[in-house]
Amino acid sequence: MHITDLMAAEGHFRVHLVRDSENLNVQLEEGSKLAAYYNSLFWHEISTAEKISIASGQFYRRFRVSDGDIKHSVFVTKSEKRGSARSRLTLPELERVAREIATLHAANSRLARCALDVEENYGNIKMYRKKIQREVIEILESAVTQELARYFVNPASIPQKIGILTHHLETHKKEDDEENHQHKVITHGRLSGDTCRFDEDGKLVEITEWENIHLGNPVEDLTNLLVTSADVDIRRKKFMKVFQVYFYTLVDTHPPNFQLPDLKRWFKEFEAKAVMNGIESLLLTLADSPDENLKREAAHRWETSLDDSVDFLTGNYISDHEHTFFSHKDEDED
Repeated sequence: MHITDLMAAEGHFRVHLVRDSENLNVQLEEGSKLAAYYNSLFWHEISTAEKISIASGQFYRRFRVSDGDIKHSVFVTKSEKRGSARSRLTLPELERVAREIATLHAANSRLARCALDVEENYGNIKMYRKKIQREVIEILESAVTQELARYFVNPASIPQKIGILTHHLETHKKEDDEENHQHKVITHGRLSGDTCRFDEDGKLVEITEWENIHLGNPVEDLTNLLVTSADVDIRRKKFMKVFQVYFYTLVDTHPPNFQLPDLKRWFKEFEAKAVMNGIESLLLTLADSPDENLKREAAHRWETSLDDSVDFLTGNYISDHEHTFFSHKDEDED
């Protein structure tokens, strides 16, 4: 799927385009692109029709274009402001996003009619992602022993730690799915600083890239956000401030069937998945960004999340009964 931004006097327009196919037996990659397009379309159509008060582009129109035998499906969204993405978010910015995610989850019942279509599409996206995940891991494992090693504190340990997370996710999948089924909500799927747009005053004006929308655990989006876009100190010691803003915003609009302590526990459990899902975007940043500081910050956030996830799974974290919830054993012993 291709996305193009256009500015006009009437506002900011975003054009989403995908090559259409009349063949029911499309290749997995092509099917994944079509699924992403239609998931994003479903979201923008229904959120606009239901007048859900969330920072997201409003559905404007859809149409098809043809170039000989090649056909494309197109839809357009409109926003009042364009805003800019931030690779690293401050605590107030994280809290603003948390309020928007609470608004999304509060509208869960109004989004139910698109859930089946969304889940079918997301299933295709997951199959493609699973197919390329091993290749992405192999690229990282090779790169951290060569040209990318300088961006990491302990590059030699990364392959082993990735193996621990991979084994955990594969062996605990059924157990996790059973619990998640009880608390499913419409989830953005790829929430990060790069998908959040802020204006010059720091107001959140738009969340973009709804291609991975699906039914998931309430903690998934904010865990992805904290792993990819929060300073290490915030992720380790102040993450509950973000979840508290989310939880009490939700309580005021649509009381949930879970409690604040559940979010603490789920955060550490989902961090492993967020770390693994973040490998592809990390590699893109390290390969394409001209900003060395940005590369080092991204690598540091990811590597420390990897370390924390492995320490949690291997018992090197203990509860400190405070808002940080977890602390390193070796730090406590010093």
